[in-house]
Amino acid sequence: MRNRRILLISFLVIFTHQVRAQKEVTENLDFERIIENLLPSQEYDLDYNDLYDRLFTLYSNPLDLNTLVRADLQALFFLSEEQITGIIDYRLKYGKFISVYELTTIDGFDLETAQRLIPFVVVELNKRASFRRNLERPDNHEVFIRYQTVLEQKKGYTSPDTTSSGKINSRYAGDPNRLYARYLYSKSGEYSFGFTVEKDPGEKLIWDPNTSRYGLDYYSFHAMIENRWIFKKIIIGDFNMDYGQGLVFGSGFRIGKGFEPVTTVRRNNMGLRPYRSVYENKDFSGAAFSTNLKSFEFNGFYSFVRRDAIIREDSYDDRDHFISYIQTVGLHRTASEINAKHQLSDQSIGGNINYKSRNQKLEIGLNGLFTNYNVPLIPNTKKYNQFDFVGVSNHLGGMYFNYHLKNIHAFGEMAISKSSGKAISTGIIASLSSQVQASVHYRNYGKEYHSFYGNAFGENSKIGNEQGIYWGLKILPVPKLIVSFYYDYFMFPWLKYRVNAPSDGHDIMAAATYAYSRKLNFRFQYRQKAKDLNNKIKNEPLVRIETQTTKRVLFDMKYDLDDHFSLKTRLQWSDVDFAGLNSNGFIIAQDLNYKHARYALSARFALFDTDDYDSRQYIYERDLLYVYSIPSFYDKGVRYYLVGKYVVSRSLSFWLKFSQTKYSSRESIGSGLEEINGDTKSNIGFQMRVRI
Repeated sequence: MRNRRILLISFLVIFTHQVRAQKEVTENLDFERIIENLLPSQEYDLDYNDLYDRLFTLYSNPLDLNTLVRADLQALFFLSEEQITGIIDYRLKYGKFISVYELTTIDGFDLETAQRLIPFVVVELNKRASFRRNLERPDNHEVFIRYQTVLEQKKGYTSPDTTSSGKINSRYAGDPNRLYARYLYSKSGEYSFGFTVEKDPGEKLIWDPNTSRYGLDYYSFHAMIENRWIFKKIIIGDFNMDYGQGLVFGSGFRIGKGFEPVTTVRRNNMGLRPYRSVYENKDFSGAAFSTNLKSFEFNGFYSFVRRDAIIREDSYDDRDHFISYIQTVGLHRTASEINAKHQLSDQSIGGNINYKSRNQKLEIGLNGLFTNYNVPLIPNTKKYNQFDFVGVSNHLGGMYFNYHLKNIHAFGEMAISKSSGKAISTGIIASLSSQVQASVHYRNYGKEYHSFYGNAFGENSKIGNEQGIYWGLKILPVPKLIVSFYYDYFMFPWLKYRVNAPSDGHDIMAAATYAYSRKLNFRFQYRQKAKDLNNKIKNEPLVRIETQTTKRVLFDMKYDLDDHFSLKTRLQWSDVDFAGLNSNGFIIAQDLNYKHARYALSARFALFDTDDYDSRQYIYERDLLYVYSIPSFYDKGVRYYLVGKYVVSRSLSFWLKFSQTKYSSRESIGSGLEEINGDTKSNIGFQMRVRI
C-alpha cells in the first residue's frame, strides 16, 4: 500500500502543480462565493467587517496537513464530517502527507473536492528552522493604506446653526475622510507582529490626552510567538479567546444561520488568536498564553480595556457614579461621543483548560472568566430588561465537550454566571452518507444569564432569554446539484425590546445550487421568518402583539465567458406582512468582471424598488481588499459601482472603487447629522498594499 501511495503521488505531482496561493486565493471569485455563502443572511444594518476580516485571515493562511487538528478543518466550514474524519484517519494510518494531492486518495474526496481544499492547505516537509532563521523569512511582510470618503456633503460637516432658544446645534469635529493603515509581519506557526490604525469619518486628527485622542482615533497592536518551549502561543496586545460553543468566550466570530445549513451551527474552537480588526469594541487587550503539554492544554490571560460610556453623577441606589450602557459603535465625532471615549475601565482575567485524546475523537474543556468595571453598570429600567446585568463585576464558568464517532460530531457547552443564570448550547452534525449531511441544535439561554464576551448560536444578538431547536439538511441528490434546508423554531420566555409579552417564531430556509458546467452555475434561495412585534393602535390602551412574516427570494446566475470575463445576474425580492399591512421590494443587479494577471475590473448596475424600509434589500458587492460591503437599499433608485485592481509588481498593488446611489423621488438621504441634501450619494475608496 505504501508503494502504491508513493507511485500515485509521483504521478499526480508530474501532471499537476501544487497550488500555494496563500494571498492570491483570498482575492479571487471562489473566495467571494465562500464568504457570501457563509456570512449570515443580512436582515439588519449590522457591521460584519469584523467577521469578514477574521474569515479573510483564516482563509489566507494555509493549514499544514501534517500538524492541523480537527478544529482547523472544521473552521473552513465547507468540509463534511466524513471528509474531516478521512483526513485525520489517513494521517494516523499512513503517517505524514508528502503532497497535498494525496487528498484525492482519501474516501469522500473526489478530484473536484480536493481541488477546492488545496488552496487552503500546504505540506511542510522541511525540518523546522531556528526562530532567528524564521524571523528573517516571513510569509507576510506588508503594509496596507486605505482612504475612503463620501463626495456629497453631510449635515454634520456644515457650519453649525442655532435653535430657537439660542443653543448651538452639534456638528462633527473632523473631516469626512476615513483613513486606515495596517502593518503585518508574520510567519504561519512561528510568529505574528502587527498593528492597525484608523480614523472614522467625522473624527478629528488631534493630539489631546485629556480626551484620549492621540492623532488617529483607533489603535490596535499584537505581538505573538508560537510553538516555543512549552508554549503553543504567547500574545502581548489585542487578542481573542474562542473555546466551547461561545457561552463564555465567543470573540464575535459567529457565522449563524445562512446559506450553509449544517456546519455553521457549531462554533469551532479556534483558541487564542491575535486581534487584527478595526472593530473598536474588541474583547481583550493585555497578555495571554497557551500551553500544549501532550494531551492537555492550558490557556490564561489578563486584559485591561478602556471602553466608551457616559458616566452619570446622579444619585441612584446610593451610588454617585454609574453608567447606563456601554457604547460599542466606536465613533468619536461629536462632543458627546468624545466625552464618552474610554471612560469605563474593564479588567478581565480568565482561562481555559482542555483535554484532547490522542486520536482527536474526544475533547473536554473548562472555561472561566472574571470581569470588573471601575463604575457600576445600571441600565435604565424597562419592563423587558429587568433581568439584565446590574453591578460592577461578573464571573461565569462553563464546561464543554466535542466527541467524534465515525462521521458524527456531538458538541455542547453548559455555563452558569454570577446571577445563577444558566445557558446550554448543544448539537450533532453527521455525514449520513457522501450525499447527505444533517445537523440538529438545541439551545436554552436563561433570562438571568450574563455573558459579556459570549456569542453563541441563536436568534438574539446577545445570549439570554431564548430557547430554540434547529434542524439543518444538505443533500446532493444528483451530480452538480446541492439542495439545502433548515428550520429553526425559537421562543422568548420573557419580554423583549418591542415585544411586551413572551413570544415565539420560526425561521425557514430552502436553497439549491446547480453547477451546469464549470462555466455556468445557478443558485436559488427562499427564506421565511415569522416573529412577534408590538403593534400600538391609536386610541387603544393596550399594545397588541402581532406576527410579522417576512419572505425573501434570491436567484443568481454566474457565467464565465472565458478565462478573463465573467457575468453574474442577481435578483432579490421580499414580502413583509404585519397586522394586515403588506410591503414588497426587489433589487436586480448585473455584474461584469474582468481579471488579468496584473489587473482586474468589476462593475455592477443595480435597480431597486421597495415600498418602505421594512422591505429593504441587502446585497453583497465587491470592494477594496479586506473591506466587506453589503449596503441596504429602500425606496426607488439605481446603484452602480466600479472596482479596479492593478498589480504593479509583486511588491506593489493598488485598488480603487467608485460607487453611486441615485434615488428617483427623494430630496434628501439619511437623517440627523448624516443627512445629505439631494438625491445622490457617491463614495470613493483607494487602497495600496506594499509587500516588503
